[in-house]
Amino acid sequence: MKFGVLVPHFGQWTSRETLIDNAPVIEQMGFHSLWVRDHLVWKPHEMEGQDRTFLEPLLTLAALSAVTKKMMLGTAVLIPIRWPLKLAQNLATLSYLSEGRVMAGMGLGSNEAEFAAAGLDKDRRIPILEETLEICRRVWQEDSVSYQGEIFEFEDFTLRPKPAAPIPFLYGGSTRAAARRAVTLTEGWIPGRIPIDTLKDRLTYIQRLCREQQKEILLGTIPLVLADPDRRRARESIDIQALGVSSAGARHWVTPASGGFNTVDDLEGLLVAGDRSDCLRSIETFARLRLELVILDVRLGYSHYMQQLEWLAEWVISEFGD
Repeated sequence: MKFGVLVPHFGQWTSRETLIDNAPVIEQMGFHSLWVRDHLVWKPHEMEGQDRTFLEPLLTLAALSAVTKKMMLGTAVLIPIRWPLKLAQNLATLSYLSEGRVMAGMGLGSNEAEFAAAGLDKDRRIPILEETLEICRRVWQEDSVSYQGEIFEFEDFTLRPKPAAPIPFLYGGSTRAAARRAVTLTEGWIPGRIPIDTLKDRLTYIQRLCREQQKEILLGTIPLVLADPDRRRARESIDIQALGVSSAGARHWVTPASGGFNTVDDLEGLLVAGDRSDCLRSIETFARLRLELVILDVRLGYSHYMQQLEWLAEWVISEFGD
């Protein structure tokens, strides 16, 4: 199992020092990858405070690429609000500068205002996404590409440089529709904040689709994580009710056997919280489900970001790290 880290490029704890100075240290700890989110119009969740700082994700990854050597650089996830040729150029450039260390998570997004702000029609976001993926793949592999789609069109386009290594697309989202798109459109699935019963349901669905299409994809997840040797301190700080509705896909979640999201344990899968034994137990559940990638979203502990990662490296990577 590989472990990634969602870096603090948004909110009150964002700083150049936090991002740039710490990245080489995180690499030395043994983490597999660094990940960023994507928003143009961002309104923080209640758990994220009120600071609307949000650094552009691909520029952030470019900066991180310059101070790291081995870690993969990923987006979790980009929303389809960029002209596809420009996105293809940006990702290919990042691949070139990082010597091929790029993974491109994609999703549909949930904020309609972001599509309007980018001059795109939110009601056409599915064909926008589908054409974006198709265009990127073609111009990364071919020269003199011409394209005529429902949304985008261009003629005789050649991109240089090509990506230094193949860039896998991974799909985010916790709904069954998202799981289906992961199989039909991309090379992987990385849902964020998904409860364990919902995760199991989606994995069963994905496995069936993969068998039907004779295809294998990378499977991962992005849980919120709050580690602390003081178990009570970590778990008592959790706003259970807020996290129980914190995802745009929450209305599609499988309800826990208890009847609702009323305790920290009801948030299993969505949340990894507590001391070493709690964290190991949660990660063991992911391992039994044969997940290959766990992106640790430690935003609940960004106030002590590096301490969180030190604990997680000591507890989790030492036991499960690839």
